[in-house]
Amino acid sequence: MRLHLVLLLAALLGGCTALGTRQPDRYYILDAGPVGEAALRPRIGIEATPTTVASFYDTQDIVFSRSPGTRGYYQFNHWTERPQRAIYEQLAARLDGADGSRRYLLATHLNEIYHDAAESPGSACIAFSAELVDGDSKQVLARRTFMRSAPAASFDAPGAVRGFNQALQAVLDDVVGWLDAEVAARGAHSPTGKL
Repeated sequence: MRLHLVLLLAALLGGCTALGTRQPDRYYILDAGPVGEAALRPRIGIEATPTTVASFYDTQDIVFSRSPGTRGYYQFNHWTERPQRAIYEQLAARLDGADGSRRYLLATHLNEIYHDAAESPGSACIAFSAELVDGDSKQVLARRTFMRSAPAASFDAPGAVRGFNQALQAVLDDVVGWLDAEVAARGAHSPTGKL
């Protein structure tokens, strides 16, 4: 009986020691950085709708890939909020128009966001689809997929996050440039001649 008690106590202490060495969870902000002057230009009647996401990426866990066609979650590294929400908020801020009309809607979908870690240090990859929709008829006027990657600063989650932030800035700039061209082609100009 005494031997069983000693073994149980040893197992409990061993478990506590193992738990004490666990790496702490870290949380990162997905942030494209300050909005440039061109991105702050008023856009007539474009309203972003909340970004949807592929189900595997509908999480606060940061995703990585060690080989083509595979994905996994970093164990102790997470986003402060789900990536699709951060992307939507930053895109909506760039599209904030002064006239308040809903001439066009922008529907967006996050296809992928992962650290391609097949080789060190890897790269941060974002694939993002967008549809420009007529605000009245709800007809899709144009659609495009944007893919960007940026080198990870180091072969770990913190390094990948730096790459994600750079890739996100490039993707958002691409989307805004595409929208400017699409809306200009449809002749929707502001009174000042700017979009």
